[in-house]
Amino acid sequence: MTKGFKASKAGIVLTIMIFLFTMLLSACGSSSKPNAAATGTPAATATETAAPSAAANTPASLPEVKLTWYFVGPWPQPEQDQVFAEVNKVIKAKINATVDFKPLAWGDYDQKMKVVIASGEPYDIAFTANWINNYSQNVGKGAFLPLDDLLAKYAPQSFANVPKSFWDATKVKGKIYGFVNQQISARTPSIGIPKDLADQYNFDINTLAGKINGFTFGNLVEPIVKKVIKDYPQKYIGMSMDQIADAFNFEPIVGFHTPGVVAYSDDSLKVVNQFETDEVKAFVATLRDWNAKGYMNSKERISSKTDDPGACKAGKCMIGMGGTYKPGNEQIGLAQNGYLSVDAPANIAHLTTSGITATMMAINRNSKNPERAMMLLELMNTDKDLYNLLNFGIKDKHYKIDADGFMVPGDDQKEYNPYVPWMFASNYLANVEKGMPKTIWEDTKKINESAIPSKLLGFTFDAEPVKAEIGKTNAVYDEYHRAIDLGVASEAKYNEFVAKLKAAGSDKIIAEMQKQIDAWKITK
Repeated sequence: MTKGFKASKAGIVLTIMIFLFTMLLSACGSSSKPNAAATGTPAATATETAAPSAAANTPASLPEVKLTWYFVGPWPQPEQDQVFAEVNKVIKAKINATVDFKPLAWGDYDQKMKVVIASGEPYDIAFTANWINNYSQNVGKGAFLPLDDLLAKYAPQSFANVPKSFWDATKVKGKIYGFVNQQISARTPSIGIPKDLADQYNFDINTLAGKINGFTFGNLVEPIVKKVIKDYPQKYIGMSMDQIADAFNFEPIVGFHTPGVVAYSDDSLKVVNQFETDEVKAFVATLRDWNAKGYMNSKERISSKTDDPGACKAGKCMIGMGGTYKPGNEQIGLAQNGYLSVDAPANIAHLTTSGITATMMAINRNSKNPERAMMLLELMNTDKDLYNLLNFGIKDKHYKIDADGFMVPGDDQKEYNPYVPWMFASNYLANVEKGMPKTIWEDTKKINESAIPSKLLGFTFDAEPVKAEIGKTNAVYDEYHRAIDLGVASEAKYNEFVAKLKAAGSDKIIAEMQKQIDAWKITK
């Protein structure tokens, strides 16, 4: 950042930087200055307060520190230690820090982070979202550090690059606690089928585009399901209530596991329990009907809490819906699942708070080095080579760049291919893979910009008043959802599930959500 300064000015800036940084360390990163988000002028404020981040270019002026970073994905990878070592070389050179990477498997992350947070462990950074390591719940518990001042001082470029509306979406009681990883934030559920099946049955997935919801799902999708199941009885439908949550016509307040949603079309912003709505009940009834017809392969799947991540690679997946439709979806599916699919947007795109908060990093309130942690996040979001190293591995080993500038697999791709590019930082820095449009990131930004803004955009729920009830209702969901998703649970069992949610406090959660939304509406 000091690269263009004259020598005399550089000396002054460096002196000021060291003085400010020393004060910040002694004060644990606190500051009484107004933050950029609060003033509504992130770019100007970032420029005015950017001097300390110049330390990224003067690592010798900083004491060496070791940071701890937790994140989730398909870990372990065979050569992850080799990649992490290369990443640390760059981080050490840029900000005089090294990172103790703590990658955790999908099925382990939530529970592990609960233990880590409850223990008061002084880790530094952790992935958080509305769907895992729950953002609002952790903010309610006081687990995360407010980032407003740190963003302005130590991540000015990232702070300016992210739209103000996105930062506003992360706020709880006026403070930012999540560092936004920019990616596809517009929520459009994706429906897809393996390309070989689409070709075999002459099925055009685009005939379903924009038409799928809880009511229409069964009638629209069953015709192709019946044909495939007849010829390939070992294949099954890959979907669940939470996977297709974005296809339902309402927005979850905390996450689909927690009772409380508002219909996109409802100007009154009335909060209801999604599990009591006619739309979710219709979808669940379809799953029961399909299980009875033998479409779900439930006997094989019911013994595990989640489907085997390798099932699709083994050819067991047939048609599925979930995630978020985005440019390059088919190529992403090929990299993740090992087969080429054809995909379409199942419903209308909405820009939501939950879409924005779906991929974030948080800094631990107990971090011993919050300033350096923020410098690391700035580095990851501005250094494209470093970002791609951590995401895709070592160039010319785990991946290569072809003559047209596209990323293609390297000879050792199988040794390191976590394929979670939205995990570590802004997805817009990712190499464009062969098979994707060259304009993928410009196209992604356009989808975000053209999506219909939710009427709740910018509202963030403070879970603190009902955190006990949220914990209890989530436990009920965990107890019942697998049987419901596989169509095994009878209608009576589903009604028992809803009754247990009420006993666990779902009505109290919804009342608190309504209270906060009503108060928020007055400020609009």
